[in-house]
Amino acid sequence: LGTVISFGTEFFKRRQQHAQEVELRRLDAELAKIESAGFERVAEIETEGERERAELSAFEESYREAARRWSRPEDGLMMKSVDFCRGMTRPVLTVGFVSLTGAIYFTLGTDDPEIRKRIIDTVLYLNVSTVLWWFGARQVSKPPASTGR
Repeated sequence: LGTVISFGTEFFKRRQQHAQEVELRRLDAELAKIESAGFERVAEIETEGERERAELSAFEESYREAARRWSRPEDGLMMKSVDFCRGMTRPVLTVGFVSLTGAIYFTLGTDDPEIRKRIIDTVLYLNVSTVLWWFGARQVSKPPASTGR
């Protein structure tokens, strides 16, 4: 009888230890999963920081390029014309896209609402990109995802 009780006690003790070991393994796996997610998030944040640093660098270079002149005071009319055209490109594009947006908004004569929406979305995207670039927001951005064909 003592042997049977001892065996039964040992059996239940091992069964409880096994259940505890299984639970510990499950918790270890859960902890590893959480740590892995944390490492992934850190990598995402670092990548985002690198992208933002690259955007800032491009932004600064954009300002340096805009301020650069190609002509010198002693250069002829041709080089000064190049500088003038270069300097007027952004303001002309800005006014042009704002005007185009207004013209399309008020006079678009298509009956197909999907084509109308795509044209308006595209022109608005160009308009916003141009105006935001002009006023200093020069981040790299993706155009809106178009739905449809």
